Amino acid sequence: MTLEKYAEVLRGIKDTDIPFHEGDYVSHTTGKIGYRAYYQVGDVWYWYSVSDTTEIILPSAVANAILHGQCQRVGSFKVNGFEATVRFEGRSFMLNMGSKKPSFKKSNS
Repeated sequence: MTLEKYAEVLRGIKDTDIPFHEGDYVSHTTGKIGYRAYYQVGDVWYWYSVSDTTEIILPSAVANAILHGQCQRVGSFKVNGFEATVRFEGRSFMLNMGSKKPSFKKSNS
C-alpha cells in the first residue's frame, strides 16, 4: 500500500456512503478531540482519524489531504496492514488499513 493507493481507495468511497463507524475520539497525547471513521472495502478495513476537529471529515477531504499534505510517516501496520500520518492545513490525518475490523474505545464526550 502507498499513500497514493490509499487516496485512490478513498476516492472510490462516495461521500454519501455511511461509514461502518464514525465518531469523536480523545487524543492520548494532547487530550484534544478529533474525528474518526472506518469503512470496509471488500475484505479490507480502511480507517482514519483527524486531529483537532469534531466536524465530520469525508473521504474526499482525506484523499485531498493525502495528495496535497506533507507525509510525516508511512509504514506497515501489524502483519499485513498500512499506516501513515499526513499533515494538512494544521491537522494530522492518521491513516490505517488492515484485514481486521478496528476496535476503538468510546469517547467520553
